[in-house]
Formats: sequence, structure tokens, C-alpha cells
Amino acid sequence: MLIQPPKEQVSFRLIRDEDGPFLLELYASTREWEFANLAWDRPAFDDFVKRQFEAQSASYEMTYLGASFRIIQLGETDIGRLIADRQDDCLRIIDLTLAPAWQGRGIGTDILRALMNEAHGGKVPVRLCAEKTNGRALHIYQKHGFTVTSESPGHFDLEWRPHTGPREI
Repeated sequence: MLIQPPKEQVSFRLIRDEDGPFLLELYASTREWEFANLAWDRPAFDDFVKRQFEAQSASYEMTYLGASFRIIQLGETDIGRLIADRQDDCLRIIDLTLAPAWQGRGIGTDILRALMNEAHGGKVPVRLCAEKTNGRALHIYQKHGFTVTSESPGHFDLEWRPHTGPREI
């Protein structure tokens, strides 16, 4: 009888100060498409991305005081970041980002579904904001029943509501 080794499990751990370089690299991987559209040299773009990352991090920490800031791991490998704020009236996904090498494997979808199940148990909606240019993420959210509730020039606000009553046939 052939025994299969256990699959590596996705887990979450608190973000630590020493995670800064990984988190900056992860953030930069989400902005790479911008580099192709700018006439900047690589050092100028890298400096811009670093400043944007630092501003985003500071904003998240000041705005979402009760949020959970986690590194997503597969086994012992850091593969992404999840920031979620469990508010009284909703579960807000502030950031769910996987490194490009780990995208397209269903990991992000599994995490999204777990958060949706958590919100369903608490009978609260899941809310998030997505960039209009991120067609891949928008497709996944809409596939899972998220709808646009508002928009700004660069973003959509989306919401998923748990089914709480009897379904109509």
C-alpha cells in the first residue's frame, strides 16, 4: 500500500517586523503592470512602489484598528497577506494578496470561501474594495456572488450577502 505524504496546509500567522521585505516584494508584484505603462527607470519605479507600500501600510494600521494582519503560508513558505476586519455589521476584506507564483491554484478562492462561510455563520455580509483593472479578482468575486455597491474612478466596492431566509423557488 502506497501512503501519500500529507499535503501542505495553508495557515496564517501574525505579521512581524521582519516580514517587511516579503510584504514589500508582495506589494511590488501587484504593481508590476504599472511599470509597463510608465516611462520611469527601474530604480525610480522601485522607490515609488516602496513609498506607496509604506503609505498603504500606515493607512491600514490607522484606519482598521481591530483588523487581523496575517501572513498566508503554505507549509513553511510565506505566500501572501490577508488583512480582515471583523466588524459588527460585516466582515471586511482589506487585503487578500497571493504572490504571483501561488496564484491560479485555488488557494485564494479557498480563503475567500472560508471568509464567506465565517460571515454566513455570523449572518453578516462580506465587503471589499477591488481595483477596476484587476479583472482576474473581479471575475472571482462576481463568480462567488459579490455585487458592486459603489465605485470610484479606480475601484469598485463589492459586497456578498449570506442567504439568511428561505429561498424562493
